[in-house]
Amino acid sequence: MKNPFYFRALPTDAPFCDRKKELDGLFSHARNRANVVIFSPRRYGKTSLVKRIQEKLKDLDFLTIYVDLFGVDSIEDMAGRIASRFYSYCHKDENIFKKAMKFLSLWRPVIRPDSEYGVSLSVETTRATRGIELLEETFSGFGKFIQEHGKGVHIVFDEFQEISELNESLQLEGLLRSHIQTHSNASYFFVGSRRRVLRDMFNEKKRPFYRSSINYPLGPLPIDESINFIMEQFKRGGKICPMEIAQKIVEKTGAYPYYIQRMPYSIFEISGKEVTEKDYIKGFTNTIEEESIIFEAMIQGLSLQQTKLVSALAHEPTGKPYSIEYLARHSLGSIGGVQGALKRLLELDYIEKRDNLYILVDPVFGNWLIRLTQSHLE
Repeated sequence: MKNPFYFRALPTDAPFCDRKKELDGLFSHARNRANVVIFSPRRYGKTSLVKRIQEKLKDLDFLTIYVDLFGVDSIEDMAGRIASRFYSYCHKDENIFKKAMKFLSLWRPVIRPDSEYGVSLSVETTRATRGIELLEETFSGFGKFIQEHGKGVHIVFDEFQEISELNESLQLEGLLRSHIQTHSNASYFFVGSRRRVLRDMFNEKKRPFYRSSINYPLGPLPIDESINFIMEQFKRGGKICPMEIAQKIVEKTGAYPYYIQRMPYSIFEISGKEVTEKDYIKGFTNTIEEESIIFEAMIQGLSLQQTKLVSALAHEPTGKPYSIEYLARHSLGSIGGVQGALKRLLELDYIEKRDNLYILVDPVFGNWLIRLTQSHLE
């Protein structure tokens, strides 16, 4: 029997746990040509959510464009990604494709045979233009296309906060804002997983994007709906998951959207016709072990002080990380060092403050850190 759970980006036709309110609300914003900034922790289902909305918008003849900015390393890279995705979505319609080439004449589409996908599309510039000027001309042409296109256009910039890492970030934000505010026939969704960075971009008075978009935070999934979803998916796969096991999964993962699919996937693989407590324990252990490569990469990017603090918070969430007792108990050193580490961990979205406590955002990452510490002590 095929496993009914997913641990990658969900196909647009795959069962989706709840989010009906979010789907309806964001679809309405897009249809009304509103700009929205969507933020949540990593692997909260943002990409799956916006792609479902874009599928619905296609039924209204919207042109939909999705641009992933993860790892963008220059203005030229960003402009190229926008042009490439723009042409990729337009080339399916000959008339729209010709119109796109007319307005985006700075970029030439390059279409080559591809053994896997049939064809691959990339872009190259038609003249030696670089930096801000390149992005300026790209957005200028894009805006003219949007104005003449007549039908609605919906653009998603995923991991939008990545542009804040570029040297010219403030100038870049100003340029984008000046163009986007004139695109009255388009809706932009700015999506990101480093919440503090993204919130600052759109809510600090001195930033160009200040009050330019609707703030839309995504929270954990509802408890009851998550429990029912897990039970229903097991049923679809021909197995029975008792309510108490489904409840344990939700509690253990904090209703974290990724793990609502990921952990049951591991349990489904090892269970018989009915899920047992032993299956639940083994499935959770397998999930931690299989995710360990990602967790190791997260730790490798931290300083020693940051690693010690994130480990301390995994063991003991606190509202007083600077107290003498807490510092001593976890060998954290000076208050100044903890202040710097806390700020960086918040920026990375590894931790958050909830109900006056600093806690880890990813509960399974926290369990991995606890097990890592225990293994070192053995």
